[in-house]
Amino acid sequence: MSFMNYYDILGCTKESTYEDIKRAYRALALKYHPDKNSLNFDGTEFQYILKAWHVLRDPILRAEYDVIQEQQVLDTESILIYAKVSADELEVMGNDENTLNYRCRCGGFYSLPREYIQKKNQSIHVPCLECTLLIVVET
Repeated sequence: MSFMNYYDILGCTKESTYEDIKRAYRALALKYHPDKNSLNFDGTEFQYILKAWHVLRDPILRAEYDVIQEQQVLDTESILIYAKVSADELEVMGNDENTLNYRCRCGGFYSLPREYIQKKNQSIHVPCLECTLLIVVET
């Protein structure tokens, strides 16, 4: 199944605000509306723009879309990723303050030295100590 990226269609990002999305939609609607450009466009592009606007303008539909989009990204990766977690979700277990852990569904742990999460805006792949799954820690 192909997956259309509504953010790309409108020229926005996941971090775009409602106002950004609205502004992008209006600009594209004027450019691609069939009544304005009947000779140059068949209306297909406009239908994509309408669908993207319909989903991204509604906070509930947008949240659902973001979850589906995230899963699509995970499914296309060739590794088995259990979850994407933030550094804040890791916890200290036992007496070792320098090692952060996250529990795997198999009962094992993902362990990461605290020093690895000091740098911001990075993604770290951490394997489970018991199975073949990974987590992606975002700092």
